[in-house]
Amino acid sequence: MPERTRPSRLTGAAVIALALAASAPASAASPPSGGTGSGNCPASNPANTLSLVAGTPQTAQLDAAFGAPLQVALANTDGCPVTAAVAGTPITFTAPASGASVVFASSGSNTLTVGSDSSGNAAAQMLSANDTPGSYTVTASSTYGTVSFALTNTAAGLPARVIALPPRTRSAEVGDTYGAPLAVQVLDASGVPVVGTSVTFSLGPGSGSDSSPGTDSALGSAAASAGASFAGGGSQDTVTTDSDGIATSSSITANATAGTFTATASAPHVSDPASFTLENLAGRAPSLSVVGPTRRSATVETRYGRRLRVDVRGANGSPVAGATVSFTLGSGGTAGAGSSAGAGASFAGGGTQASATTGPEGIATSPRLTANGTAGTFHATASLSGSSASLRFTLRNRAGRPATVTAGAAASESADTGARFAIRLAVTVTDAEHNPVPDVPVTFSAPASGASGTFARSGRPRRVTVRTDAHGVAVAPAFTANGVVGGYLVMARVPHARAPFALVNE
Repeated sequence: MPERTRPSRLTGAAVIALALAASAPASAASPPSGGTGSGNCPASNPANTLSLVAGTPQTAQLDAAFGAPLQVALANTDGCPVTAAVAGTPITFTAPASGASVVFASSGSNTLTVGSDSSGNAAAQMLSANDTPGSYTVTASSTYGTVSFALTNTAAGLPARVIALPPRTRSAEVGDTYGAPLAVQVLDASGVPVVGTSVTFSLGPGSGSDSSPGTDSALGSAAASAGASFAGGGSQDTVTTDSDGIATSSSITANATAGTFTATASAPHVSDPASFTLENLAGRAPSLSVVGPTRRSATVETRYGRRLRVDVRGANGSPVAGATVSFTLGSGGTAGAGSSAGAGASFAGGGTQASATTGPEGIATSPRLTANGTAGTFHATASLSGSSASLRFTLRNRAGRPATVTAGAAASESADTGARFAIRLAVTVTDAEHNPVPDVPVTFSAPASGASGTFARSGRPRRVTVRTDAHGVAVAPAFTANGVVGGYLVMARVPHARAPFALVNE
């Protein structure tokens, strides 16, 4: 019996045609012609060119190592193996002497010379970006020629600014805990929040002192400074930024001395720290408390079900009527796909700030607020006029219902019959505002007959349901082609939307 040849790879319209006519027989393809076998290579074949093997293009953050070495090889332009001895052939890698460039660890400079191995291969290992952003070329030169590598130093993802979140001025009675910790947002040079970087909060002179009078050794007189300490008693607190680039200190307790002092927040690579003004009050300041939950949510482009409300109390705990409370809506900082702004909201009338006056019960209520079109978490603050007392609310815009399903890299793929497809079937589900929609069930369905396949770990091998993750992505279990040759469609469905995967069993 003659051996059946494998059909050619099908793409585009041919895949769809096979999916619609899966019963059509596959035709045999002619074997490829042309090419040069190893038997046609000369016995003596010296190197006559330098070829680029790997390492371009690459990008690294400032002062950080590049992920891959720069690799070259001595070769012959006829494509046949080099037979002449090439071991030890010097190859010099050269980066720019100024501006954006690299430093090779082995030489400590912008140049490095290495010798090729017995196969003609050479590599520049362990190279790091300098502290200047930009794109540039590194050349590798030898007596056989020159090749170039395209490298880029980027400041993206590195802290460039530390922004103090309101309020920047706050107060507490001596010996008491401040009502809100310090909070900052760290942004890179493009204004994108930096996640996972360390922020060090530092309290100014007098931090952590107790109520005992101090003695200035130089003046010989009693000297006590207003200050405070973080939880645990120290004057510094190091915190890592969250997914919004926000770092929040631990709680702060005023010492026994009334007065004003400064706190700062610094991050690596940032020369100008954020600053706060703190005041220890001799008397008890009015207090603010949240009425209702501090966390609340609404679907994008809809109204929040509850307004922001706070309770203002005086030193004796009684309600304070006629006090002015300012409400400020912040921004989440990270924009969703297709959006130009981060998650946020606006009060009735379109503004992000509003004031309200407390009634007889000491309650101040903000105007109604409406979520914008970007899903995510952001904050709102309430501060009392004439006082540093403040509160923070955490608000979340939820994604709307699914509107679009987009197939991932496996949208068009092929595999041998009986073999597993190399790329898992995956989709991204977004709402009408292009926000990823989490926790949505996505059903992947393969044809029930003909060319098809089965999903792993599924009670119904040709059909499986997977929920989207926090980024709106659902990944199906591994998919294996059945024994029938041909093209077909696997559909990924959510309510009101679907996406096809055009697959081929070869």
